[in-house]
Amino acid sequence: MSCRSFRLPHQWSAAILVAACVSDPGLPVAVQAAPRQVLLIRHGHKLGDGGNFNLSRQGLERVSALAGLIPACFGEVTHIVTYGFNPDTGKNARSYQSAVPLAVFTGVNIRLEAHSESDSAEVGRRIVADPAYEGGRLVLFWEHRRLPQLAAGLGWTSMPAIADDDFDSLDMLSYEDFHSAPSVRRYNQTLLLKGRERCPDKPHALTPP
Repeated sequence: MSCRSFRLPHQWSAAILVAACVSDPGLPVAVQAAPRQVLLIRHGHKLGDGGNFNLSRQGLERVSALAGLIPACFGEVTHIVTYGFNPDTGKNARSYQSAVPLAVFTGVNIRLEAHSESDSAEVGRRIVADPAYEGGRLVLFWEHRRLPQLAAGLGWTSMPAIADDDFDSLDMLSYEDFHSAPSVRRYNQTLLLKGRERCPDKPHALTPP
């Protein structure tokens, strides 16, 4: 897997360089972006038991490690949003469970998206249009099958499907202004945690309140 660079067509309002460490990242589309940066993360590792909706011990250890890594590597976290879950059965609770260590570490409250299962793309569109997120750095923990839909709503229309056994990908979407598509880069969580992959050289500064 290698990083590739793409320059969007000249008729766009600005040429946007998209660096994506994916096999076929596709080209993003122009959006009215409110956040400065969005991190897309699949929930942590799960057990094979179909009736157990919780993280595995391995998954809990990974998201606990990410809680310190994310702000140190990418910068201050301003918002945490997760895929919704059924409070009666616990189904789909892993995304929320994955966000808890980061919320505890940073003191940022978790927002659950109730409509994530029915329309993740619309959730993404609402996020980039919501002035509450303007200039912020969002971390989104999601169910892997619907991550490409969420990404499309955020402006990255050709996010590759996440493999069932892929619990390592971390995608960073960066918005340079409110009229351009995001640049995209994929990181490997294991390599970041082991110091074998570099963090962004200079995290994007957040917009002052």
